[in-house]
This record gives sequence, C-alpha cells and structure tokens, in this order.
Amino acid sequence: MSITDHQQLASDRFPRELVRRLLDNYRGKTLDHAPTSMTEPATVFTDPTRFQKEVEVLFRQGSHIVGWTGELARPGTFVTKNVAGHPVLITRAEDGVLRAFRNACSHRGAQVAQGCGEARRLTCPYHSWSYELNGDLAGQPQAYAFSDIDKSTLGLAPLPIADVAGLIAVSLSDDGDPAAAFADVEPQLRWCGYDQHEVVCQHTWTLRANWKIAFDVNLESYHVDYLHRDTLSNLVLHNPIYDSFGKHARWGFPTTGAEKVVDLPEEHWPAIMPVSIIHTLFPSTVLLETPVSCQMFRIYPGDNVNECTVDLTEASLKPITNEQDRAARQKGADFAALVVGTEDFPAAEQCQRGAEIGLKNFVFGTNEPMLQHWHRTWQNELNDKDKS
Repeated sequence: MSITDHQQLASDRFPRELVRRLLDNYRGKTLDHAPTSMTEPATVFTDPTRFQKEVEVLFRQGSHIVGWTGELARPGTFVTKNVAGHPVLITRAEDGVLRAFRNACSHRGAQVAQGCGEARRLTCPYHSWSYELNGDLAGQPQAYAFSDIDKSTLGLAPLPIADVAGLIAVSLSDDGDPAAAFADVEPQLRWCGYDQHEVVCQHTWTLRANWKIAFDVNLESYHVDYLHRDTLSNLVLHNPIYDSFGKHARWGFPTTGAEKVVDLPEEHWPAIMPVSIIHTLFPSTVLLETPVSCQMFRIYPGDNVNECTVDLTEASLKPITNEQDRAARQKGADFAALVVGTEDFPAAEQCQRGAEIGLKNFVFGTNEPMLQHWHRTWQNELNDKDKS
C-alpha cells in the first residue's frame, strides 16, 4: 500500500464532527469534564466475593467484542480466541455464515483448533474426531462404539455471535444476545471499516493486578506527561473529548501536529488528521483508532482477584499487500507493547499493591470522566443483577 493510499484511508477515517470537537478543545485549551469528582472504595479491587460476582455477571453471562470480521474475510476460515479463560472457536464456513462455538470436542472436551487459518475440517488432536466449519460432526474413528448416540447431537456446541459494524461479538451464555448488547454503540462504529481489518500480531501479558485497574490505564491522558514522559508525552495532547452510549463509551485526543491545522479551514485539512479515537466496549474491550492502524486490548480477570490477562492485537486498516507495510504495523505494535508493558502495567501492579495494603479509596477527578463512567457502569450492572 502506497503512502497516498494510507493518506486516503486516514482522510476518510475520522468523522469530521469528532475532529472538530477535538480541535475546539485544543483551541480553547480545555477538555471534556465530569460534573464532579468521584471516590471508589479500594476494596472493589481486592474483595474476592465481589470478584467472583464480576466473573459470573460481567463475563460468563455477558457478551464480548473479541475481534474483527476482517479476520475471517473468506469462506473456509477460522480463528480461535481466549475469552475470559473460555476457549472460543469462530468460523466462516463455505456458506459464508459467521459462527461461534465452544472450542471443545463433543467427545471429551479437548480443543479442536488452535490459532487461525483456512481449513475444510477441524480435527481434535486427542481422538481425531473431526468437524465441519458449520459445527457438524464429520468423522469418528471407531464410530461403531458410539452408534447408539444420535450423531446430529455430537456437533460443536454453538455460542451466540453477531457482526457489530464489522466487529465480532460473542456471548459465553447460550441465551446471550450480542447484537443487543452493543446496539447502543454500533452506529458509532460504522465508520471504522472493521470488516477490512487484517491482524498483524498479538502480545499477551499476565499481570498481578485486578482486571479493572488494568482497564483503567486506557481511560485518561492525565498520566501521560508523567508516566510516559520519554515515550508518549511529546505525542499526546491533553484536550480529550468524551461520550457515552449506554454501557459503552468513547474518548479521543488530539496529537502533535494539531497546532498546524487548528486554524485551517476544513477544506484545507491534511489527509492525515492528528487525532486518535478510543472506543471502550462493555465489559472490558478497548479499541484505539490511529490514522493508520487499530489496536484492540481485551482485558480479562485471572484466577484470583489480583490477577488479570491483557491481549493486545494490532490490525492494519486494509489487508496488507507488501512486507514494508507489515513491518510498519509490526513496529507500531511493538512500540505500543513497550509502552504498556514497561510503563502502564507496572503502574497498574503498583496500584494493586496500594489497594492491598489498606488504601481506603481511589479518587477519580473531573478530568477523568471515562474512569467515572466505567466504575459506575460496572457497579450498576452488578446492582441490576441483584434486583433480578
């Protein structure tokens, strides 16, 4: 892909109303604020009873954004995902339909697929039972031993799945409705072109921190000049915008270069506008939109209240056609991994230790509206479950 192609993609990438708001904030030397500050008991990060409730209500009973439909652009493809500790298989069979299954053989539960790729059938490595991409059982060695079981009942166990503006949404609950779960934010995502995204690489971390603390590092630019003084402070400008859409939310910030375009008429705006937009999707997915790429963070609870996992996946906006573009996107992902892995995540682990040694409250300022939104949203979801 040429530089000109990249510029055309970026020119069409960000809705102009969002760019206008960001430049207005930059021009006015301000940012979108919450009405008041907020405190959160530190026990929300350390209480094992609350933690188990979160795992059940927010994750096992919830719906999750786990990838881009561009990962399965063609029939005959599959991809596997770890979703809050649950192995999930997503396929696009020859009929073109997107499907999700529990990645567990109906014989003894072993995973039938790893990674991603193209296949006509998927075969369990344990006893070699095989499955069509539509989930039907295709083959059983020594099938006579199971002849008294209806073969049609031995396919892969399906999970609810939806295409949400080109994002793959799945539910871990059989009665989940992933399309409904993201209906409030789906119109806000249509400009992103997720159906064309191609995965470049992935990084994974296991942290000694509660999953909410790991999520929180993605929600404000207040810390950038201090924690990221040598990496991001010369790139990120502190004039963010903030919006909420039901349980979901969006924020964004101008970047270095805004000073060169802030007073230009829109018809003279450059092809690549100096902004980034972040969508945060219930319960724990973050999508960072840059002019040339998209990064997805999926944050999940670990086995204990003070453990979590973070998956970072880097995608190009369009399928990659040459190694130069692949190297550029790999470089972007490696830089992001360096920043979060050596700066954000150690800070998150320090915050966890602070909560564990008896700190009574965490404090969220009016300049941290995203933090306030998410902690209220998670609490409201738990409260609603208590009432039902």
